[in-house]
Amino acid sequence: MALLVDERQMLKKGIILTVAYAFIMSVTGLAAKQVQETIAVPVLVFWQSLFCVIVLYPQLHGRWQRRPLSIWKIHFLRSLGGFTGFLFYYLALNHVPLVEATLLRYCAPLCVPLVVFIMHRVAVPKTRWIPLVIGFIGVACIIQPTPTHLNPWYLVGFLSAIGLAFSMVTTRMLSHQVSGQETMIVYFLISAFLSLFLVLVQGDSLLLPMASWPFVAVVCVTLYLGMFLYTKAYSYAPASIVSPVSYAGVVFSGFWGWVVWGHVPDAFAYTGISLIFLSIIISTRMARNRDK
Repeated sequence: MALLVDERQMLKKGIILTVAYAFIMSVTGLAAKQVQETIAVPVLVFWQSLFCVIVLYPQLHGRWQRRPLSIWKIHFLRSLGGFTGFLFYYLALNHVPLVEATLLRYCAPLCVPLVVFIMHRVAVPKTRWIPLVIGFIGVACIIQPTPTHLNPWYLVGFLSAIGLAFSMVTTRMLSHQVSGQETMIVYFLISAFLSLFLVLVQGDSLLLPMASWPFVAVVCVTLYLGMFLYTKAYSYAPASIVSPVSYAGVVFSGFWGWVVWGHVPDAFAYTGISLIFLSIIISTRMARNRDK
């Protein structure tokens, strides 16, 4: 009986931490959308990456280990996926309402089976096609890819989900071989170098206007805090719980979009949100039944 109570307490903590993560990351998106009026996207990605490296470095000081080339290849793929995920998400925020850009990024779990197929040639099980088809119909409802309506920035937003899916698959590959802190600091180091390269190519300046400092600070702090809460949530609750609960971030993003920009999603967007959420629920239940 005591064990059952402990499990419920841990599950409750996991849900609370996941909701807190979803709220924190919605604030990250809000600040990122507003600050892009004054600075370029690669500049923002550079500063958020540098901040996280500075915070994480003391946690790994004196704990570095030599890794074989095979591990570094996975590190690079994971970092490239995470970098492109954030880059495309921030680019989409310039042209797409916050709630819809956030939802497209949250489609990453739908893309995971396709990424696994590309990387490992593991076919998607027939049963998984049902939630995948439902989810991608939801994506189509949001993007509305018709000749008269197609907005290419919705496709950019969806590319952020593909990048995030690559980072999810490769993070899992690394999880049995390196610590979470090592994975994160290598990711942010590579992200900082890649974003710096884009800044130099575009001829932008890393100097931030005074008006942008508060927003950049909010992005940096909330991004690190959000990742910490997400990792902590997984220590209390299984992925089958954390994944669907994290979709609360779409609700928070919708609230910010309504309060700040007066944006109200149309019927197609609401339909897409519902279908994508339904697909995630079905997928997580399948995973839970498979693990039993």
